[in-house]
Amino acid sequence: MNGWQFVVHQHALETIDHLRLSDRRQIRAALLRLIEDPWQIPDAEIRPPNDRIYLVKNVRSLRVIYWLDAFAREVYIVRVDCPK
Repeated sequence: MNGWQFVVHQHALETIDHLRLSDRRQIRAALLRLIEDPWQIPDAEIRPPNDRIYLVKNVRSLRVIYWLDAFAREVYIVRVDCPK
């Protein structure tokens, strides 16, 4: 245990709740891997102007969008997207 934890935005949690069971399990496993190694290389980055860098982790056909708060040792899950 490295002391990191994840914080999930309510909308992301609602999205996860509506996924199929197998997808929910995959998302949960990905979140656990993220808190075990938050500095792993992301699959992509989103860099909005004048904002923080968001990292993207692909899980099956889903994208977990998050950012790291090293001071608080938290992985903030901002959104879970289902690309079409």
